[in-house]
Amino acid sequence: MSSWFPFFGRDFLTATGGWTAEERGHYISLLALQWEQAGLPDDLARLELMSPGITNCWDLVSQKFPVWKDGKRRNIRLEHERSKSHERSERARQSASTRWAVGDVSGGAQEMPEKPPDMPEQCERIASADAPMSMSMKDTSSSARACAWEEHWPSLRQAWNAGVGVKWRSSRPSDTVKAALAEDGWLEHAIHAIQHLPKCLYFSDPVTLNQFCKPGFVDEVLGGKWNNPKRAAKQGRDFGNQAPPPKPFTGEDAEAFERTRRKLAAAKEGL
Repeated sequence: MSSWFPFFGRDFLTATGGWTAEERGHYISLLALQWEQAGLPDDLARLELMSPGITNCWDLVSQKFPVWKDGKRRNIRLEHERSKSHERSERARQSASTRWAVGDVSGGAQEMPEKPPDMPEQCERIASADAPMSMSMKDTSSSARACAWEEHWPSLRQAWNAGVGVKWRSSRPSDTVKAALAEDGWLEHAIHAIQHLPKCLYFSDPVTLNQFCKPGFVDEVLGGKWNNPKRAAKQGRDFGNQAPPPKPFTGEDAEAFERTRRKLAAAKEGL
């Protein structure tokens, strides 16, 4: 099989939102190794030799490469692409063999190879012969979208727990979160919305992740529906969770304030 493999740039950046360059670099290295070796060993010591330094971020990167029943780790999306590439290569080889064969070819084409061992049940249809090919998640099958939350959940959880919302302690998302993550392009908007939350109303009663993931909530945040004017950035500053500076009194308020100040000063002098 060719050493070239498809790389979905937009999906990669979305799935790794909030990651460091080091974490993304190890992720890409393991994708390339999986493509070449048809899988990765479930042995951190061996992986450290393949991608030195990966131990430092293994807890995060390992979630992209679940262990299959044959004992190897694989990225589901890449294994789908690898299976499709193998099938195309095999069809091309059989077609050429039939076209140039001499003599009886009544035996027909050779049997197509099976899908890789132990492909996760929820993603089996991705690797079927009639699964659509696409350079974007928008055109992939519903099974691919069903797997999307597994790819995107670590990035969302990391970004969410670094923000001002109620921390999500579980390692697993709720059904509400899964449904949101399965929507094309939702995660990218969600990351921006999380960064915008400090300017919203939720400073004494933080928003929960389930509330955040309800349909339309992210769009409302980004659209400014929940903005608190007192917490919005003013004059180039973002006051975050701090109260904005007090405004000076004007007009009648200023005169009343001055009268009160003089009375208090006079009373103090009389003591």
